[in-house]
Amino acid sequence: MNTALILAGGRDPRFSMDIPKQFVNVNNRPVIVYTLEIFQNHPDIDEIIVTCVDGWQEMIRAYGKQFNITKMREILPGGEDAQESTYHGLQLLRERMGKGDIVVIHDAIRPMVSERIITRSIQMCRKKGMGVAATYIMDTIMRSTDKNIGYDSLNRYEIMKVQTPQSFDFEMLWEIHTRAREKNCLGAWDNSSLLTRLGEKVYFSEGSDLNLKINRVEDVEMFKALYRMKHPDENTGEK
Repeated sequence: MNTALILAGGRDPRFSMDIPKQFVNVNNRPVIVYTLEIFQNHPDIDEIIVTCVDGWQEMIRAYGKQFNITKMREILPGGEDAQESTYHGLQLLRERMGKGDIVVIHDAIRPMVSERIITRSIQMCRKKGMGVAATYIMDTIMRSTDKNIGYDSLNRYEIMKVQTPQSFDFEMLWEIHTRAREKNCLGAWDNSSLLTRLGEKVYFSEGSDLNLKINRVEDVEMFKALYRMKHPDENTGEK
């Protein structure tokens, strides 16, 4: 079984809108619906689980009915961070998943993920036990402690930009999260960073610079532009 675990539990204080960014309306649909629809339509995804910011669970349930997200099985409370939200989902899935089953973890605020990227992630997982979407860095990268002064240039050919989806063999990911909690290794911003903290290697799958993550208000406008480019014949209701 392949389960998509959609992480929608975050509320970013830097995002200067009154609602969480995953619920911002774009062309009369919230961002999270675009994400859910992609996994709904993917032939290799059997079910969808959502971890959600507190107070918005009923809204997601309503979206599921309105937009016919029939694969959505559960809506769980999100945690303080991505690691805790993932663990909430894994605890639920522990009842029905084991070795050989795949959990595909994805940020609700990456609504431009493609079917191909999801497929490549699952395929790599079947080979290596994980498939973490990633892409190359094309810009110069510098270290900075204050965002004003750079003091060390990094070799961009040795750096990858990690994204979601991140697919894992369920049993392996459960063991990683269990070990992390035993070692009090908490607060990881995603599962790939949790793996490296525990000394494990990460196997990459195909990512894309078009796999936009909505972190800022400007990213909402970027998403609108990318969506129009990909769906030129769709009436978005915008002039």
